[in-house]
Amino acid sequence: MKNKRTKPGNFGGIEPLSIAAPVPPRPEGAGLLGGFLRSPLVMSFGLATLLSGGLTLWLLRTLLPSTAALPEPLAAPQRPLPRPLLDGRSPLLGTPNIPNKAPTTAPPATPHAKTIVPAVPPVALQPVPPSQDPAPQVRVAIARDHAHLTVGTAVATPVTNDQQQVMTQLIPSQGATVTAREGILFWNGQPLAASLWIRPSNQLTFVGSKWYRGVVRLIAQGNTVTAVNQVDLEQYLVSVVGSEVYPDWPMATLKAQAIAARSYALAQMFQPASRFFDLGNDERWQVYRGIETEWTTGHAAVQATRGIVLTKSGRVMVSMYAATDDIVREVFGGRGMSQTGAYELGKRGYNHLQILGTYYPGAGLSQIQTQ
Repeated sequence: MKNKRTKPGNFGGIEPLSIAAPVPPRPEGAGLLGGFLRSPLVMSFGLATLLSGGLTLWLLRTLLPSTAALPEPLAAPQRPLPRPLLDGRSPLLGTPNIPNKAPTTAPPATPHAKTIVPAVPPVALQPVPPSQDPAPQVRVAIARDHAHLTVGTAVATPVTNDQQQVMTQLIPSQGATVTAREGILFWNGQPLAASLWIRPSNQLTFVGSKWYRGVVRLIAQGNTVTAVNQVDLEQYLVSVVGSEVYPDWPMATLKAQAIAARSYALAQMFQPASRFFDLGNDERWQVYRGIETEWTTGHAAVQATRGIVLTKSGRVMVSMYAATDDIVREVFGGRGMSQTGAYELGKRGYNHLQILGTYYPGAGLSQIQTQ
């Protein structure tokens, strides 16, 4: 758009604010008050008062904390509808953080991963139908021990404490800075509580640099802030599958990944990492990046295997997995799934039951029952 030059005093057609002409000053010495104010005694007293007042103002400005500046407004997420990308694939939810190009094609599997492909199809696990029960809620630490965090929502949202009392409000698409001091959370510089909850009506909250579904809890731990995302297990898994493997890998591989990730998450829920959260969001646990890694292929894999977990001896299996068979052997003693190996099996036409049977021998499949 070209810039339009405007006449002096005219800003794009908006008339400048008219200012009344100043009243002419009274002649020097006019009136009794003027003579009184010019006396040396009064002038000395006025100068001393002015200096002391300036000193007081300087001290107040120095000692009182300044108001924390709000960060730039946040970009609101787009409505949750599939949106095609440039190469034809579609993320489950279009957001500002979803790349304008889908991930590249799958990297070539390592030589060792290729050697694990069996000469005959592996023994497949016995299938079970997807669960129809409501999914449990998983608590994921999405930010740990941060000096400060930026949070926000796309809709007006009350922020409550543990007793459900409203402590402040989130303005739509406007970020807030959260810090902690001696176990208390500060909201834009104002102390509020030791723990705060964000429950937006559209179930989307911005934390740090990403959008997350579900509820977010902020916790003061000393002088740091921890953010925990409490989210539906199945919604969580859509992001995990999109974070752990490529969305254009074979559907059988994605289904195997969904079941392995669900089993691992449920096992962590039975033995949580902390009283505040079940597991973290990085490679130490499972990679979880919120809605930016939700893809239609991952969503389909999670839905097709809804509520299905690996079990052994009547217990949920802690289903370990890693990128290559080498890492599985070195880190987990050979007990776990190689993701590149699962990719190779999927390319050869093996289904997810055969893939899981290869990497988790002796395991079975069961449904999560919450009712």
